[in-house]
Amino acid sequence: MRSDAGSGGFTLVELMIVVVVIGILAAIAIPNYSMLQNNAREGSVKANMHTVQICLEDFSIQNNGFYPTSSSSTVPDGHTLASLCPTGNFPNNPFTHLPTVVQFGANPSPGHPGELGLSPLDVGYYRLKGNDHQGDTLSVVLTTGQ
Repeated sequence: MRSDAGSGGFTLVELMIVVVVIGILAAIAIPNYSMLQNNAREGSVKANMHTVQICLEDFSIQNNGFYPTSSSSTVPDGHTLASLCPTGNFPNNPFTHLPTVVQFGANPSPGHPGELGLSPLDVGYYRLKGNDHQGDTLSVVLTTGQ
């Protein structure tokens, strides 16, 4: 019996080709994965905006049609806007995993992804904006249904 010593493995060239192919696949997949993560977080910010909008409407119903003008504004039973949210606080920011910061009377701070800005123009109207993954204001702006 004769054993063939050359038929048991891969050559160096074959291994290098495999490494190059894996490198090309990684170069394509990693940026796409990052983009998908940013899109998902941006979608979470939009969902947070909608949650806060529903809480604003709840606040208005409990407060005879008036919206909050500051973070300390309360409904007759003493609840603030944040405490009317489903978790008892503003929804979590998908970028920081902490409760979302909501700026009252201002746009969201530039450079702060996931932050929301609530501009109550008067007690009967509001404009709600949010920041995307780059900290720029999203094109979605939520307002009263009037």
